[in-house]
Amino acid sequence: MYKNTLPRAFVVSSGKSTPATLFYHKARKRVGIIGVKDVVVFDEVAREGEGEPKFDAETIDTLKMFMQSGQCTRDNIEFTSPCSVVLGGNINTDTAKRAPLEDYSHLFAPLPAELRHDTAFLDRIHAYLPGWEIPKIAPENYATGYGFIPDYLAEIFRLLRRRNFQTHLVARIVFEGMTGRNQDAIQKTTAGLLKLLYPHRTPENIEPEELQFCLELAVEMRRRVTDQLRVIAPKEFTHAAFTFHMNGR
Repeated sequence: MYKNTLPRAFVVSSGKSTPATLFYHKARKRVGIIGVKDVVVFDEVAREGEGEPKFDAETIDTLKMFMQSGQCTRDNIEFTSPCSVVLGGNINTDTAKRAPLEDYSHLFAPLPAELRHDTAFLDRIHAYLPGWEIPKIAPENYATGYGFIPDYLAEIFRLLRRRNFQTHLVARIVFEGMTGRNQDAIQKTTAGLLKLLYPHRTPENIEPEELQFCLELAVEMRRRVTDQLRVIAPKEFTHAAFTFHMNGR
């Protein structure tokens, strides 16, 4: 999907990611792909390669700063970007149980060694989408009517990114006892789901069940992150509260 929505997305499918390619190339005086794309996808990020690691320390530190604030500083150059970061990869699955193999100590274990226990990096991930729960695409799922041309669809996504759907939540939802990072993750994921499923809705006419559906899914995906952080570093991360209630119209 991401490759077919170019040029708005950039897929990093192999090789080492460096600060020069991702953020700023000093010699060429050029902003990297995170500064010019809407989405950067690290494909097959779980695949263990030979030789040096996929992410060096400087790349990880810069990514942490960017994932937290949307800002990047490198070689005295600072810029802000709305670019999203996606980590995609495979995890060995028990097909009968539709769950990862029990050999994994936690769900982030398949990541490269330099990332799998970096809790500061992992805590910045807004949502974990479990591929083992998603049905495989089969011929009966193919559309039989008209469809969007991929680059046209990419332009629709780009225009939707400009619209602030977090206002739908501000008007209707009260969060209780959440950390700022958890609340931010849930708000952004919920806003993204609303854009995909209910782009015609406004804060005034969004139906409660529509908002509830997107919120609960966003909470589930963020909770999967916090649960794994508790497994990795139980002394640092405790049980996270995800409580909210909905105001009336």
